[in-house]
Amino acid sequence: MKKADILIVGVIYNTYPETLRYLDSLASAETQNLTLILVDNSNKAQPPGFLQKTKSYPFLHYLKSDSNVGYFRGAQAGLNHYLAEHADYPQWILVTNVDIVFTPDFFVRLNTLSDQQNLGVVAPSIISKKWNTDYNPKILTRYSKEKLKFYRFLYTSFILHNLFLTVAYFKKWMLGLVKKRSEVSESHDQIYKKIYAPHGSCIVFNRTYFALGGALDLSNFLFGEEILVAETALQLGLDVEYHPELVIDDYEHASTGFFISPAVNRYNHQAIQTILDRYYN
Repeated sequence: MKKADILIVGVIYNTYPETLRYLDSLASAETQNLTLILVDNSNKAQPPGFLQKTKSYPFLHYLKSDSNVGYFRGAQAGLNHYLAEHADYPQWILVTNVDIVFTPDFFVRLNTLSDQQNLGVVAPSIISKKWNTDYNPKILTRYSKEKLKFYRFLYTSFILHNLFLTVAYFKKWMLGLVKKRSEVSESHDQIYKKIYAPHGSCIVFNRTYFALGGALDLSNFLFGEEILVAETALQLGLDVEYHPELVIDDYEHASTGFFISPAVNRYNHQAIQTILDRYYN
């Protein structure tokens, strides 16, 4: 595996068609020194010809997990795979789902940020193809303890949780309609700003985040990743910055669906409890 300026770790969970679309966008990107490690957490068989197709992408390295280890654990496995061959972190490390598409100039624009002081994490503009909205900035300011306790209560019941999601999806749908009707050409916020936490479908780390001791050490199986990143950046004295000139298209929920199961609700509840225990005591 060659040394890279940009390392992307993409985590797959039964999202093989989406992965091929994701790979095509990376193949079309305006960059030269990029390495992608795909970590496959899937519990379903690969479609015929999938692995053969991936061999046409010279920047790709494929890892198959023995089981679904979760998002950040899978990403950490990919990062460890790279570090087993290279002692230094790349300038940029991206942790992503594979149901996104990069715009061609994404990495050219990203590299213009390299020398910014105290930059730890970049939140790109993540445009929902379903809702016509930008998922970043995800969280502008740190949650209060009371708000987290509200979410913990919400996640005590997957029925209550799904009712909450129904209202949220309706609000997104209405907002998307308003923006389409007003013929807004771009739905994302065009203002650079420092924020608390990025959206989890694509988190862009500067090497400084890891060089100063940051990690992807989430103890839970799923969820809470965004707050882990935000709290780590705070502890390290690094900034999390929203940069709307970096644009990604998001075809969300390809692996999880819109509504949640009791198991997924339980993972959410466990993650909120972990966050409260770790950061709010």
